[in-house]
Amino acid sequence: MTKTPKGHLIVLTHGQEDGGSRATLAFALAVSLQAMGEEVVVFLHAQAAIWAFESVLQSIHIPGFDRLDIYTKLFEEAGGQIYVCASCAEETQAALPPQAHQVGGLRSCVTQAGLTKLASLLITHKAVSL
Repeated sequence: MTKTPKGHLIVLTHGQEDGGSRATLAFALAVSLQAMGEEVVVFLHAQAAIWAFESVLQSIHIPGFDRLDIYTKLFEEAGGQIYVCASCAEETQAALPPQAHQVGGLRSCVTQAGLTKLASLLITHKAVSL
């Protein structure tokens, strides 16, 4: 018997290497799904761990979209959950420039998690990877 998915899982693996394009698309999609009454969880993995930190969001603006920080704020305000790979977050934080640590560390809405959490979300949610 197959389980009925509880919601949607967006696994984001891309960081700043594409200028934030995939991150913007991921959070725009998440907000759109929430507007349709759907539960959405975002899991940040690999280079996408950068989006778990306060200091980088405001500088990302893809033409035709709102700034990334607008989407993440809307997502959070609508009750969206964000997880970040714990080891990826540690590695990313160590590589941030010193001035980034003064702006803020890990965003308060982000929970560090491991692959077991990702696996459990994959079992219970429809998943897309960007």
